[in-house]
Amino acid sequence: MGEVWKALDLRLEREVALKILKDADDLRRRALIGEAKLACQLNHPNIAHIYDAGEVDGLPYIAMELVEGRTLRSLVGPPMEAADLHALARQAASALWHAHQKGIVHRDIKPENLLLTEDGQLKILDFGIARRGGDDLPVGATSHHTTLVERTAPGYSQGTPAYMSPEQANGQALTGQSDQFSLGVVLYELATGTHPFLRASLVDTLYAVTRDEPRPLSEVRPDLPRTLQDAIHRLVSKRPQDRFPNLQTLWGGLTEDIPTATVRHLKPASRLRRPLVLGAGAAVLLVAGGLGGAWLLRRGERTALGEARRASTMDFTQGRRVVAVLPLEQLQPNPDQAWLSNSFADAMAFGLVRRDDLLVVDRLRVVEAMHQLGDAPGRAPRSLGALGRELKADTLILGSYQVVGGQVRMNVRVVEARSGNTQRQFQLDRPLADQLKLEDELQQRLPRELGLEGPAPAPGSQAKDPRTRELYTKAVEVLTEGNQDSIELAHNLLASAIKIEPNYAPARAEYAWTLAEFGVTKALSQGRFEEGQALLRQARQAAQEALALDPSAPNSYRALGSILLRLGDLEGASRMALQAVRLDPADHKAYDVLADVFAGLDGEENHQAARRYFEKALSLFPDDWQAHHRYGVLLQNDGDLPPALLHADRAIALRPAAEYAYVTAADALLWMGRPAEAEARLRAGLREVPNSNVLRSLLAVAAWDQGDRAEVVADVKALAGAWPPEHSSAVLLAGLGRAAAGDGPGALALFEAFRQRTLASDLAAKKHNEKRVLSVNLYFMARAAARLGAAAEAQQLVDLADRLHPGKRRVAQQDPIFR
Repeated sequence: MGEVWKALDLRLEREVALKILKDADDLRRRALIGEAKLACQLNHPNIAHIYDAGEVDGLPYIAMELVEGRTLRSLVGPPMEAADLHALARQAASALWHAHQKGIVHRDIKPENLLLTEDGQLKILDFGIARRGGDDLPVGATSHHTTLVERTAPGYSQGTPAYMSPEQANGQALTGQSDQFSLGVVLYELATGTHPFLRASLVDTLYAVTRDEPRPLSEVRPDLPRTLQDAIHRLVSKRPQDRFPNLQTLWGGLTEDIPTATVRHLKPASRLRRPLVLGAGAAVLLVAGGLGGAWLLRRGERTALGEARRASTMDFTQGRRVVAVLPLEQLQPNPDQAWLSNSFADAMAFGLVRRDDLLVVDRLRVVEAMHQLGDAPGRAPRSLGALGRELKADTLILGSYQVVGGQVRMNVRVVEARSGNTQRQFQLDRPLADQLKLEDELQQRLPRELGLEGPAPAPGSQAKDPRTRELYTKAVEVLTEGNQDSIELAHNLLASAIKIEPNYAPARAEYAWTLAEFGVTKALSQGRFEEGQALLRQARQAAQEALALDPSAPNSYRALGSILLRLGDLEGASRMALQAVRLDPADHKAYDVLADVFAGLDGEENHQAARRYFEKALSLFPDDWQAHHRYGVLLQNDGDLPPALLHADRAIALRPAAEYAYVTAADALLWMGRPAEAEARLRAGLREVPNSNVLRSLLAVAAWDQGDRAEVVADVKALAGAWPPEHSSAVLLAGLGRAAAGDGPGALALFEAFRQRTLASDLAAKKHNEKRVLSVNLYFMARAAARLGAAAEAQQLVDLADRLHPGKRRVAQQDPIFR
């Protein structure tokens, strides 16, 4: 409904949250301003105060208290402890009772509008859209109810109707009892981790609000005090008269069970930075950005990050039967039909991966293992026993097919991996035109052939056109190559698949992945941050669309997790990636995302969690070059330079065209004082990726370390214009160029000016990738300053580098250049 800005009240010299309303006709604008002016009279410690409301040059505004903290949405998940729930309920009841006494009904109580400050104080936001109980909009105005049902309002949120009272859902006049119901829903959700009424569609949700009863808390949370259980159930009574006469009664009734309750576990560590969350509901991100806030990162027990950190010690694969599906052998080679080998194998894997009693080995891991044993994917393995041992599999599924006269003739075998003995075997003979029906039949039949109980889980998203499956299968195959050209080709293949079938979720999920890769490789790495963020936002939308089409697809959660990580939403990233792991514990890429989340955070416990996740990923896929590379980056930033170099070199051996693995190896060697070896790695990388500006820029650094000033000048000249002048890479090169030309003071002045500009910028608003690039380049500036004899300036640059991406101080302690 508007935009929110952090603003300064010049008269009273205080910061406020300024909500500017938009797209409102005269009638609606007058109503909103009038309602906000009513809310100005509220004065309660648990209500975010509204200071003023009015109109300037036809633009309506509401000025509110600026509050630091996080909304209760971030606490929904693991059931909340009784003491914490009790304290929140009492604070909310006290605040709403204060409003109801003045005849003001909030009308939109939900987790997003309930905020917890750093000291555990609850603040209710957005009384600016409240109005006096029983009042209704003038004739001709759009009611809250019809707006939601007809889905005509910009910014419509599926979550809001799930917190409506039955009378609100039915468009009736509202009283304070309506806020009671909404509060009860929030408390129930916090108590159980499950929403009592949210359903798959808007109509079903509204039906559940008006008719369905929630599951008794005595069954779900028997540990809650009986008084608290009864209070929540009374709040969510369908009839207003069955709820509390007023919330003062509720507040008084909650004094018996836990008299000393405080929201103790929800307080953040005071030494951590905190974001601003403004009193304006869904518009918060316009000011706060996508980062989510650093105070949240160690709160531990209530957040998705806390849950994911604890999960790093768990073994999601334990107790599962390990199954590997091999690409089928094509008996009569035909390049036009070779893609069917992977398509059939994927179809069988899709039918198994959704089961919680199996662990299905990633297809790429199967292919890599076959290569290691000298087997060719799509051909019968020479030793099933050796392949089973390499994959640590209990069961292998393999087979063959041929197309004869428009018919697909297929043979499928279920093999005991250790012995190589065939346990089950079946044949299928179907028209090639019925390929998709054949794949569906494979998904349904294979679990029975494996002796699994229960029906096969229904596929979440099925292709309807064989061409869609062909394009998707080929794109996934191309993506395994991992270079920019392959990503671009895969992107185009997936775009074509989506054009044929917009509702095919797997294609949308992988399409989102390619958009995210473009955002990093084509934009962020070149300093085009706005372009990179735009691509990542497109990727996020595509991943969300994939999830909407198939909420049970692990790759959609993993893709969205990776994208949210790059957008700086660490809470969302960890939540999505952990869900991907739960759905598919063999998804090594999801473990990579979780590892990256914690690798980017400060603190030993976070880095230990990152290491555990990297180890999990590598145990599932030892030849995952990306995991080796990023693990190397983590070790490098932690100051463990020798193992960092080993992992980077392993990534290079696995993927010679992996540009940034050369960067990691060269950085480690430079920081260990081995510039000649770093130069050798960089030149090897340039042979593989000749147009890499990043590798060429590091050549200038290596040349500077070796005293080759002519090479520095030549490299700097060759890279002129590669980055915008204000980019940290451009500043580093310009400084090295000046120093190599004999202008040391000029280089130091350039570095200091950049340091000052960086300090003056909003460091908290910078995205994770931007911080990492800045940190590395600032560290190289520090090294250059140290060689020029400017020890104090070098230390200041190291300190800023460490602030942006912690670990640089540890690196500097080992770097010979600082001795």
